[in-house]
Amino acid sequence: MLFVKISTITGQNKNSSRLRMSSAGTEGAKVKKTFSSSLDTADRDHTQKELMEMVEKIKAAGNKLKSAATEQNIKEYKGLVKEYLTYVLRNFHKLRHDRSVNYSTVYTRVEIINQEVEELTQRLLAQEKGNIDIVAEVDKIAGLIIDVFS
Repeated sequence: MLFVKISTITGQNKNSSRLRMSSAGTEGAKVKKTFSSSLDTADRDHTQKELMEMVEKIKAAGNKLKSAATEQNIKEYKGLVKEYLTYVLRNFHKLRHDRSVNYSTVYTRVEIINQEVEELTQRLLAQEKGNIDIVAEVDKIAGLIIDVFS
């Protein structure tokens, strides 16, 4: 982009009306690069903050579940874990589907885009293993009850 500055024309000195060319075009490119990197940094910070808030909510719901394993607490905990894992899978993992040579089998591979988020998720799942086991047992019992009545 090229900026042009036009000076005013006065009756006394008509030669002073010149066009001045500014080198703002090159400065604009530097500003754009700085803005882009600032935007990336802000986006990364926002995402990290959002992930940490989700983790804290899961931990709080997990503590609530440990103290009272009510149906409401289980639903809340499951919903938060599902929300977190969906967010991570949607934004930080890439699913790749490959077919075998004879096209009879489809292999699905999960590619990790952000290693830090993967480590955070592994730590969270390790810390919440007890609560996840509780939820799995409740779901298993609910499934057995449904099977008995079916």
